[in-house]
Amino acid sequence: MPNYVYGDACVSGDDKYVIAQFRADAPMEWVAELRAFLVKDELKYKDFFPERHRVQAKKDLWKHLTAGIRSAEITIVDPALYETSVKAGLEARGAEFGHDFDINVLRELTGDAILEDSPLNAATYSEFDWLSDNFSYFGPKPTRFSPAAIKSRVGGKLKHAVLTAARAHAMVSPSEHQELILMCSGVEMPSPMRQLELIKRMARVFDIENAKSVGVLNEFVTRMAHASQFRHTLRLNGDAPMVTEANSQSIAHLQGADMAAGWAVDILALNNGDLRTLAKNFAWVSSNGVVIPDR
Repeated sequence: MPNYVYGDACVSGDDKYVIAQFRADAPMEWVAELRAFLVKDELKYKDFFPERHRVQAKKDLWKHLTAGIRSAEITIVDPALYETSVKAGLEARGAEFGHDFDINVLRELTGDAILEDSPLNAATYSEFDWLSDNFSYFGPKPTRFSPAAIKSRVGGKLKHAVLTAARAHAMVSPSEHQELILMCSGVEMPSPMRQLELIKRMARVFDIENAKSVGVLNEFVTRMAHASQFRHTLRLNGDAPMVTEANSQSIAHLQGADMAAGWAVDILALNNGDLRTLAKNFAWVSSNGVVIPDR
């Protein structure tokens, strides 16, 4: 059985998409404690925030809350950095904003760049073409898993590309991303047990937000399984998909993730977006596929 990791997200005031995750074995007693104190059927950061000073006055509760929050892992995708890079690239080739391209074109290209830079790019190799619905040995090469196609499949807008890329980054660490690229390209195959571990570690339960991205992420897992020596891996959890969305109302881990994501966004707002400060407050932080050190 995959060791599922549970994640929920929050968007910062400057459009950073922030996912907080908790491992399946993370202690979640603090969620029930805080929910009971706030007299809520479901714990949400938006309900906690106006009551934070009252919670802080309860020393034991505050201690349990902060310790629980610190065990979260934070994954960020910052579209502004990609947009700046895409715009600079266009201008370096002589294109002029407002004449040769507009904000709509810029946002389209930014979405493609974000997806291309995500772990999903490991699944674009031609050896996976036969997995596509429109595959034909005699027809045109399928483009189902190109960045533009993925963006269209998950909703078509920049925000959908950001969400899908962030979920992929949350499923695969930067070092694992490189291992998958090597595995898919055939340059260097990890050991069989490592390949199995890489596939199993992708299992996720996200809060309900974009069901279309779940289909893409499960296809990503399928492609990685076929690149490995463990094509049967998807059967480890019966017929259930490796990536799902679930209602957080009955899942303490997802309620905790909502809390941690909101907490992270507030830390960024109070510290001018400083990622090192954020990393000091959580177990692990990455942004745009780069691990942020806490010192």
